[in-house]
Amino acid sequence: MKGESESKAKVGLGLARVLWGALFASTLIYIVVLELTPVQSGADWRSLATMFAFGAAGSAGASLLAPRFVKPSAGAYLVTLILALALAESVCILGLVLGFLGAPPTVVMPFFFVTWVLMVIRFPTKEKMAAFDSSSGQGSGV
Repeated sequence: MKGESESKAKVGLGLARVLWGALFASTLIYIVVLELTPVQSGADWRSLATMFAFGAAGSAGASLLAPRFVKPSAGAYLVTLILALALAESVCILGLVLGFLGAPPTVVMPFFFVTWVLMVIRFPTKEKMAAFDSSSGQGSGV
């Protein structure tokens, strides 16, 4: 039975890493899209920048805190990982929108850097999965 559980753990870790890689790669694709898309020259991005920064801060905080509220169940690690990564990705999407509105890279790229930091700290490892499985269900291992 131990070999079977180790095999399931490897599959779960592999799946988690594929999901992580796909969501991380999407942020890089956003930069390519931003570079290849004509910018709206008449848009007023300055009026939205502060509001988007507050929204990004809220999403970043939620990315760190929301997984702690996922109830323990089969597959809960993947649920918490996807939740954390999706909230982190929403930060760079706000930067992407500002970029489409004509904001310069000095305004747009911090949104992406925050996203990347949030995603890197969530990279799936055996230790994180094991900590999550052995925790009391508070999601502290993600």
